Amino acid sequence: MASLDLTMQHVRLGVKAYLIPRFLNIIERGFNLKVKTGKSIRELFCGQFGISDDYFDNRIQTIFLDGKAVDSTDNAWVENGSRLALSAAMPGLVGATFRKGGRYASFRGTISYSKSKKSVARGEGEITLKFFNMIAKELGPAFLQKGIIVEGKRFKDFAQRNAEDLKAGCNSIHLNDEKADVARLLKMNWENTEVFLQVTSEKYD
Repeated sequence: MASLDLTMQHVRLGVKAYLIPRFLNIIERGFNLKVKTGKSIRELFCGQFGISDDYFDNRIQTIFLDGKAVDSTDNAWVENGSRLALSAAMPGLVGATFRKGGRYASFRGTISYSKSKKSVARGEGEITLKFFNMIAKELGPAFLQKGIIVEGKRFKDFAQRNAEDLKAGCNSIHLNDEKADVARLLKMNWENTEVFLQVTSEKYD
């Protein structure tokens, strides 16, 4: 989790639709969000994030909370600093073993989530999310549009690796609500910063 004394920079990118998949690497590597804590994973995704119950129940098949496999999303609690990883169905025995509520759940032993709600505090906090495979492709663009938090150095590395594509594919770039360009982003000192990154495309306008 990022330090509280980091400077927050706001980067808003308007990109051509074909460029969105480039940003999914950020989604898969992990990003932060400020949320209401003390809620169940279901309350977080279906309540705060607006994900439909049908999608949540049927598309998201594997969930890890702080490194522990989750079976009941109604009885797994999100706290400040929690780390959540979500995946669609994975193939083979590994996928079957870690699938929420699957018949092989008993094979996991000590790597299954178990915690009492009584020990979880409600409030405001920041969590880390990682989306994999089809979940990244399907949910990633919407989260990018709303805005995610990433470490400044990670954003700089991404911008450097994709500089030419960003120059060709960005319709607009705003840095802290001021118009900017790729060159300015590359010249910025991103040390000791976080980036609130918003990415929209023609498809999601």
